Amino acid sequence: MNKDFPLNRFDFSDLIEQIKKEPLVPDTIVDTETGMEFYNADTVSKENLIRLLENFNTLDNLAQNDSRQEYEKHPRLGVRSFQFEPSWVEIAPEKIVVGYVGIYVNTDFDMTFVKIDDQWTLRK
Repeated sequence: MNKDFPLNRFDFSDLIEQIKKEPLVPDTIVDTETGMEFYNADTVSKENLIRLLENFNTLDNLAQNDSRQEYEKHPRLGVRSFQFEPSWVEIAPEKIVVGYVGIYVNTDFDMTFVKIDDQWTLRK
């Protein structure tokens, strides 16, 4: 694991347990540990939502690897310019959009992930 671009950094097991107890999935879910907001959670089945949360690190790892590659192209800007964390997630049946904010720089952007042949891919 790279300390500048950490992988597998999220564990949503508490949020998953909370969702399992809900009779209906609400539109917006907030993870109390990270403060991350999940919008449109009710647009997918409870099982798919849980699967997304269980595999969220796959999406974030793609984003971390993309940031690392961008840093390697522009090292003169410093690693802090490429360190981000997710703030919100918009869920749709055909894609996942994750909003990222800079940890050290005042910036925000979003990344879109789609499933191709049952594999999550960062769409650029």
